Amino acid sequence: MPDISVIIPVHNGEKYLRECLDSVISQTLKDIEIIIIDDGSTDESLWICEEYAKRDSRIKLIRQNNKGAGEARNNGLRNASGEFAAFLDCDDYYPSVDILETLYKKALEHNVKVCGGSFAELYGNEIKTEFTGSLSGYTFDNEGLVDYKDYQFDFGYHRFIYNLNFLKDNSLYFPDYMRFQDPPFFVKYMIAAESFYAVPMITYLLRIGHKKLLWTNQQQNGLLDAIKDNLETAKKNKLADLYVLTLQRLNEHSYVFNPAVNKCSIKTYLKLAKLLHSVDKTYIKIFNKDFKINKHLYPVRVIINHIFSLKRVDNYKVLIIWGIRIKFKRS
Repeated sequence: MPDISVIIPVHNGEKYLRECLDSVISQTLKDIEIIIIDDGSTDESLWICEEYAKRDSRIKLIRQNNKGAGEARNNGLRNASGEFAAFLDCDDYYPSVDILETLYKKALEHNVKVCGGSFAELYGNEIKTEFTGSLSGYTFDNEGLVDYKDYQFDFGYHRFIYNLNFLKDNSLYFPDYMRFQDPPFFVKYMIAAESFYAVPMITYLLRIGHKKLLWTNQQQNGLLDAIKDNLETAKKNKLADLYVLTLQRLNEHSYVFNPAVNKCSIKTYLKLAKLLHSVDKTYIKIFNKDFKINKHLYPVRVIINHIFSLKRVDNYKVLIIWGIRIKFKRS
């Protein structure tokens, strides 16, 4: 059994793929398997993967039709045989050679189901290692065991390794969302594990700003499904900080539903309206205090009111559907 299975979904990542794979095969922890899932690439990615697979017997290459990164990772998990699983995207890389060895040894030493470190972002030639506000959970100042109820963060799952048997026994796979599927996976695994071991070292480098994200209707709905998923999970497990943080994620992504930026279907707008109306009002005051809801979510509310709203005006009810006002006399 390999110590760690490194799972790498690949879709048209030829530009940075070699740097990604080099950072894995050069790790000081040698007893690893590297599972590459080519998710229907149409560029030179598959050829590069085949080249590396010929050079390194630890690489297992799997091909599938384009189904998205979540399904590609699940495919990798189903074919993994390591004691732990790690996840790496094909345009990112490990910033040092001892990351997997450090995480693996710490996980065994402290007998935990999940172990991880700090996060860094690469924008052009600049590396960012300090984060505040809704991203402050990206880094750890101290090493030690952490209860997830004291952490309640949702981003940066790549910087951890996960016990594979525990994952499979608890069916902790990535949900079938076309975007934003990693926060629900991360949150549910952490809740099941209850605690994790943290190290301050940077264990993952995420490349940002190098590609334009296009939000299709399917991806917009995936985001809404993921937000709803985490809200329900947070409420069920009485994780108030996570609930409020998830509302902030919706705030931060409100531009996705702005018709000036992306096309949205009426169904998607109604789904967004339903999600907003389902928000537990218990947390709204905390949310307003911590994140100033109107700053980000106001544009979304304007859109929703334009799509569908019911107001009382004097002795009338005014129903607005897609900008059309229908006036009813109140009984």
